[in-house]
Amino acid sequence: MQLTSARSRWAWIAGASIAVLTATVLLGPTMRPSTATSHWDAPATTLNKQVDATDLYAFTSPERQDTVTIVANYIPFQAPYKPYQFDTDARYEVHVDNTGTGKAAVTYRWTFANKGLPVPSFIRKREHKAGPLDSLVEQSYTLTRLRDGKAETLVRDGYAAPTDMGAPGYLSVRRKAVVDLPGGGKVFTGTAADPFYSDNRAVNLLRFGLPFFPVKTGVPMNVSSLALQLPKSELALGGDPARNPVIGVWTTASRKSSGLLGSGSADYRQVSRLGNPNFNEVIIPLKQRDHFNTVRPDGDESGNLVVPSTLDPDQAKVVAKQANVTAPPAPRKDLEQIYLTGLTTRADGPIKQDLNSHLLNQDAPRVAKAEELRLNMSTPVATAPDKYGILKGDAQGYPNGRRLIDDVVTVNLRMLLGEPAGRGAPGLIAEDNPAFLLRPITGSFPYLALPVTATG
Repeated sequence: MQLTSARSRWAWIAGASIAVLTATVLLGPTMRPSTATSHWDAPATTLNKQVDATDLYAFTSPERQDTVTIVANYIPFQAPYKPYQFDTDARYEVHVDNTGTGKAAVTYRWTFANKGLPVPSFIRKREHKAGPLDSLVEQSYTLTRLRDGKAETLVRDGYAAPTDMGAPGYLSVRRKAVVDLPGGGKVFTGTAADPFYSDNRAVNLLRFGLPFFPVKTGVPMNVSSLALQLPKSELALGGDPARNPVIGVWTTASRKSSGLLGSGSADYRQVSRLGNPNFNEVIIPLKQRDHFNTVRPDGDESGNLVVPSTLDPDQAKVVAKQANVTAPPAPRKDLEQIYLTGLTTRADGPIKQDLNSHLLNQDAPRVAKAEELRLNMSTPVATAPDKYGILKGDAQGYPNGRRLIDDVVTVNLRMLLGEPAGRGAPGLIAEDNPAFLLRPITGSFPYLALPVTATG
């Protein structure tokens, strides 16, 4: 089903809203509904969209294969022609673990400042006439790299691409927001079309254990993106991606201390965390999701939340009942491999594949159980990528990192039911009518499509 007009896009939103309403009625007011991966993953971030991480991607750059591209998206469900801004009281960070300890070896930190005047509320309501207001909602940012106990400013007074308010020449705005970094990297900061897509039946089964008609489309809205393209040598342990190719990636947002519980410095508290898609809202019990957002990966193994929730997720039983299959019995060592350790034949997990465990690094110490999006940077770029990744034999696809084309909801649904360690339920989601990106990705960094506007 291809959506080609603004009217059909809003029809899609109406359909998605029905799904959310159905879930809310059936599951009760304590369950926060959602129609995408980590959009609205926990109660607190649902109420504070500015620090809500929607999706995280990490993959070898197809046109610059000596680099890795990492994309962290925030502020979900942005309506076209409405201005959205990063929180100037927050730190947005992308972390890279190259040792397998759950600790960040390298962190990239964005902080933001407003430029110009705020847009008055009475003008915001005139969405379709807001074209000339671009300059009023601009933001600048500082990008800092933290490693080896030192902080280095990579970008000062950087340009964050604002919402496309309909003024001509927005492509030049996108180009202005792509900045070269010292050492051969690039950064993009600003608004983009939300690249998330999936089969809506898979979304509702995975999140709520509810059947729903199979709408297969993208999200016709925008997000605020933080994108990096970095040399593999900058990310690998010891600067040697051939010897130590595996990294773990996650993104966090931390706010200035205001009574919120969390982890971080004396001035900032972590309030949002995202590594693997769907992990918080599917694996972590609802009452613990806000707490999970405050925990660093190096605390996952010693805590009493992440590991036990992964080994025996309640949602697996709910989904299995709807799929008319038997959920794999606990302990789910297969999910532990997928989410907490990575896949390798060098450990005792049931998935016998050397894919993305830090144990594949020649210089790695003992590997901790930590929830991270793990990427093997030595995996060749697939000549014919498959959106089902590992489930279809595409070793470069999710859960070996995550590309923009990966159908992670369907993959996570099928893995929850036992694939690839066992039979699972491979026919649960039809593959003959594939989901698709609403707007196609581009062939070069930052790959994300231009923001969706009210007219297309």
